[in-house]
Amino acid sequence: MTASIKEGSYLPENDGSFKGWWFRSYLRLAYRIWRRALKRFLRGRPSGTRIRLLDCGCGPGFLLRFFEEWFRDVQLIGVDLDRLSLRYAQRQIRAASLIRASVSGGGLPIADRSCDVVVALHVVEHLAEPDAFLRDARRVLAPGGMIMLATPNPAGVGARKMGHRWKGIREDHIALRPPATWRASVEAAGFTVRREGTTGVSGIPLLHRTPLALLHWVPLLIWGFFPWRHGEAYVCLATASEG
Repeated sequence: MTASIKEGSYLPENDGSFKGWWFRSYLRLAYRIWRRALKRFLRGRPSGTRIRLLDCGCGPGFLLRFFEEWFRDVQLIGVDLDRLSLRYAQRQIRAASLIRASVSGGGLPIADRSCDVVVALHVVEHLAEPDAFLRDARRVLAPGGMIMLATPNPAGVGARKMGHRWKGIREDHIALRPPATWRASVEAAGFTVRREGTTGVSGIPLLHRTPLALLHWVPLLIWGFFPWRHGEAYVCLATASEG
């Protein structure tokens, strides 16, 4: 089961305007963390190997669109339940396979051991059974395959400082967990954590104002996440254990 989200909620606003261009430019920079992670993963694969990447909860397909541009030899698959988002994604992406389905309840419509990378960016917090999703992600990954995970951190500085006003507290965020709990869940699902950490302190509104915003965003855009547990979002890169 997934928390109810209004259809089309993640569609971009002001598409085609300067504001829309700026949003895409920001995403291109912010998603560099996943570009670096995938490049590092590909360096460990035999030369000429074509990999399959599954983006769970792909929404309007922004990440898939960038991956299509950055990685020409990666087969891309996106899964989402939102018809409007998938329709938008279909117009933006040339080669990815898009599937309308729920990612919750261990029901990914993907064959066992058929993928090399699973991406779940800000998805698990929407699931009533995130552990079932993690087990399903392990099922569809070939041994040694990687999961890229990101989710809001209720133990971060922003959550502690903002209390009930923290932006991570929403009706559809029904599975908020601290980093240590997520790590345990990932390992219990059959993964070995390779890298983990949290992002910056964007949950504090004051830090969105210039020049303080630069102190937050510049390091974040350079490094992506840091080896501490007090940032706004938990980030985990883990590989499917053998067997």
